[in-house]
Amino acid sequence: GEPSVDVDGIEEALNRLGDLEPRLAQVVDLKFFCGFSYEEIGGLLGISERTVKRDWDKARILLKRHLGED
Repeated sequence: GEPSVDVDGIEEALNRLGDLEPRLAQVVDLKFFCGFSYEEIGGLLGISERTVKRDWDKARILLKRHLGED
């Protein structure tokens, strides 16, 4: 079988991230759900590609912590 996905947990984690760090939530939305590149996200948000990468890494860490996946 395939691993189960806790959709409610993911939604809650994304909402919490949006409350704490709105730009990080935007980066996750644009990268994960929309499939944009770091460069495209940077252009949309008016930040550097390097900042997008740092935001993406930070968002992943925070989401994993919230979901209990250390």
